[in-house]
Amino acid sequence: MPSVFKYNGNEIIDSSGKVTATAFPSGSIVQVQSTQLTTSATTTLSSADANYVVMSGTATSSGSGLLDVNITPKITGSKIWLQCNWMGECSVQGMVNNSMFFFWRDTTKLGNTNSSPGNRLIGISPPTLSYTTSDTGSTPEHCSLQYIDTHGISAGTQITYKLGFVTRETGTLNTNRTHADSNTNDYERGVSSLVAIELAP
Repeated sequence: MPSVFKYNGNEIIDSSGKVTATAFPSGSIVQVQSTQLTTSATTTLSSADANYVVMSGTATSSGSGLLDVNITPKITGSKIWLQCNWMGECSVQGMVNNSMFFFWRDTTKLGNTNSSPGNRLIGISPPTLSYTTSDTGSTPEHCSLQYIDTHGISAGTQITYKLGFVTRETGTLNTNRTHADSNTNDYERGVSSLVAIELAP
């Protein structure tokens, strides 16, 4: 059995080898895990009003995404602070106006928790337009979203977080690139990232 490690009288590692909550003041950062995507990809959305994982190829509601991050909580009762920066362009103008980004925790959708959403799209944040006139070829969109997840998962159990997307339209969601992606100075490419930060309870 491992010995108990203490600092200033506080137990930091218990007899089972796990980090204890008393090692950190409430709200302290326990660990940071991240994924950064520097390449470009296209997600095909074949159905409207479906909750998708943002992935390469034809989207589904499960499977590996473009911006997946794995984190194994070190403290039972901790929270996970999720931060995502997405850059890209929708192939249809209506996707920008009628869509929401959100996070998946494994297979659980995280976002607005209104118990009676009706026909409303539920998520965390919509993408923003970078140009006032309809242009689905060379004017990228952007989304910055955060969420604090009270996950309820015991220490030592891995969680996979993914970027999700729901829209009223069908078409393609281009990540880190414009839709047309022509090799001229009117088209942009960028970087997207997802960060998971464990916070002490």
